Amino acid sequence: MLDALNQLLQLHYRSLPMYLRHAEPWAREGSDERIAAVRDILADHERIASICADWIQRRGGLIELGEFSMEFTDLHDLSLDFLLRELIVYQRQLIEEIKSLLPALSTDPPVHSLAQEALGAARGHLQNLEEIQREKAAA
Repeated sequence: MLDALNQLLQLHYRSLPMYLRHAEPWAREGSDERIAAVRDILADHERIASICADWIQRRGGLIELGEFSMEFTDLHDLSLDFLLRELIVYQRQLIEEIKSLLPALSTDPPVHSLAQEALGAARGHLQNLEEIQREKAAA
């Protein structure tokens, strides 16, 4: 269970949105909605990662933060408009990875509940990003 909890931590602490916090994308004027969407994802990832780390320690485990994917380095100096597509792909992958962790986390109800919350948040963020992309395409 601690391995799966560490994986959930890494999925959020070393996520693409967390990486973009350090490699700020270029955003054109009028990108407020896109910037807000990324900030919302960041806030959720920071919160979930913090809770995961706390629960790992409380259960006597070691926190394993992992590293950012090397693929993220290809995304420096790109526009937020381009990165919107990448974030959508990332959110879809995140959803599948969280779903794959649920069985291993089911033995600890509070942790399982957090994973379910993370899954719901990921789905909500995906829906929001897809809506922004549709609106952008329609404009």
